[in-house]
Amino acid sequence: MRAGLRQAWRVFWTLHKQRSEPAWARILIATSLAFTLGFALVLLAGLLRLAWFNPDWWRSMAIPSLGVAVAVGNTLLGVFRALELGLSNAALERLRTDTGWRSGLILNALAAAGMLLGCAIGLGLVALLYDPAVLDGLRQPRQRLHFTLFMLVLIGANVIAWSARARQMARRRRATEAQLHLLQAQIEPQFLFNTLANVEGLLDHDPQRARQMLEEFTDYLRASLAQLRRTDSTLGAELDMAQCYLQLLRLRMGVRLRFSIEASVQARATVMPPLLLQPLVENAVRHGLEPRAGGGEVRIHAEVRCGRLEIAVRDDGVGLPATHGKTGLALNNIRARLQARYGGNAALTLAAQAPGTCAMVTLPFVGAAVDSSHKD
Repeated sequence: MRAGLRQAWRVFWTLHKQRSEPAWARILIATSLAFTLGFALVLLAGLLRLAWFNPDWWRSMAIPSLGVAVAVGNTLLGVFRALELGLSNAALERLRTDTGWRSGLILNALAAAGMLLGCAIGLGLVALLYDPAVLDGLRQPRQRLHFTLFMLVLIGANVIAWSARARQMARRRRATEAQLHLLQAQIEPQFLFNTLANVEGLLDHDPQRARQMLEEFTDYLRASLAQLRRTDSTLGAELDMAQCYLQLLRLRMGVRLRFSIEASVQARATVMPPLLLQPLVENAVRHGLEPRAGGGEVRIHAEVRCGRLEIAVRDDGVGLPATHGKTGLALNNIRARLQARYGGNAALTLAAQAPGTCAMVTLPFVGAAVDSSHKD
């Protein structure tokens, strides 16, 4: 039970379409929070009215108020769960990460509507199960005024809480972006130096092919250097870079290197950090295929499944035991970038296959404009 509650609490305040935590834990948390807030407001109202020791006040006001508060908490839980199920993963990701006024207006308006609906449901249940006179009291102007002030306090508290959370998210995002730039800066020189080393390896025994490789590499850099410095890329752009890189390596390795790239139009449109795919391709060739006399094949496959992008980089080289210790730096860098950007909502796994190795990256699908020039 404790494990379920801890799991639910960690993700209680964030929007997720697929939820693995138990529903009872979310309901229990919502009920406890609503009861605590409602009890605090009841105590404050009792203090202002000097009614703490008045049993009639507790029966007529305090107990119905607590019932309404619990109904509001669970109605809000249901309203936001309906939002999660009704929106796409991409829209939820934008709502979850955006701290602008549009997202704030949507979320706060939805919360206000949930509070009003919850109050209506709560009053109806209290009148049905506890005291029918509760609804009669709302016909009095004074009681309606108190109810209006109560709703304004709840809505105002929600707006203040959202604003504080938005400021905290903005500060965290600035720190995350600084960390991402640092990690990306570690990858870029390694990628450039590795490619130049491939050119240098051809100079002694095949100068003509080395010159051709250098020319293609120069054209490639001219087209992709701006891409390397961006905060966001797309899988389509990353796959194009990987294809150019593999074509460059094939000039040096010849028939020892074969490759294939398969990705749907939807997958190509996924927004992702730049240079996330490149180190995996480099590792597949350098540590998987190059040590093998006959070389082998690199296969890149990407698809969107259940609102998540799955990228697999497979090779039929020497396998995981020979490469695991040599690729730690690149893999650790990718994992750190995924953690900094997506938290626990993205992962990189490395697994042995027969033969070779499979590196799998999974992250949330957030789509950009679809490029119709690419076909499945």
